[in-house]
Order: sequence, then structure tokens, then C-alpha cells
Amino acid sequence: MRVLKLTAGIAALAVLASATAIAQNGQQGQPAGSPTGLQRTQQQQVQRQQQRQADRATTNDRTMDHARMQARERDQSQRQAHTTVQDKSRTVIGVYGGNLMTADERSRYRAQWQAMQTEQERTEFEARHREEIQSRAREQGIEPLVTQD
Repeated sequence: MRVLKLTAGIAALAVLASATAIAQNGQQGQPAGSPTGLQRTQQQQVQRQQQRQADRATTNDRTMDHARMQARERDQSQRQAHTTVQDKSRTVIGVYGGNLMTADERSRYRAQWQAMQTEQERTEFEARHREEIQSRAREQGIEPLVTQD
């Protein structure tokens, strides 16, 4: 009888130890070394955080690309001459400092520019015009713009 009680006690301890191990693993019958529910949740959180960081990096890259494109376009437009000659008709588009000139002054500027025969004449005319406009701009405190009207 004593042996039977002793065997029953050992069996009860084995069941208790087994139940404790199962509780620690989180699921009954789960193999040792596999992630628990808490571990899986933490892994998912880490994966979501990594995905958010990747998304932010992509968004940041797009923003930087957009800013670079705008800067490039701005630089390109600043480098362009204030006039554009098209075909043989010499149609002038844009007048440097047109916002500081009257409509009559802009018309005279275009007529004079188109009447010039050589590129050297145009270059000298544009240089004189640029100096005059910059002087006006300083006096009025206004930035000279290229206008197309």
C-alpha cells in the first residue's frame, strides 16, 4: 500500500511538472524552442516598425527627389537668357526686369532687340539694359523678374 501511495505521489509530481512546463510554453503540445504567443506578438511589432521605417525612408526619398527636381528647374530657368529667339522671325519672349518697366518700354525694348543685326549688338544692348534694370530694382527694392507680356 505504501508503494502504491508513493507511486501515486510521484505520478502527481510528474503531472504537475508537466503542467508547469506547458504553461511556460504557452500552448499545450507546443514543441520546445518555438515562439510563444508573446514572442510572436513582439516579432510582429518589430516587423511592423521596420515596415514603417522603410515607408518613411521611401517617403523621405521621394520628398528629397522632388526638392532636387524643383531646385534643378529653378537653376535652369535662372540660367536661361531673359530672351528666347525662335526661328528666323526673332520672336522675343520675356524681358528681364519687365515688372519694373511700362508696357511702352517693353515694346520699345523688343523692337530695338529685334532690329539688331549681330549677336554682339544684342549682347551689348542686353548688358546695358540689365545694368539699368538692376539700378531701378535697387532704388525700388523690387527683385527684377522676366516677364512675357
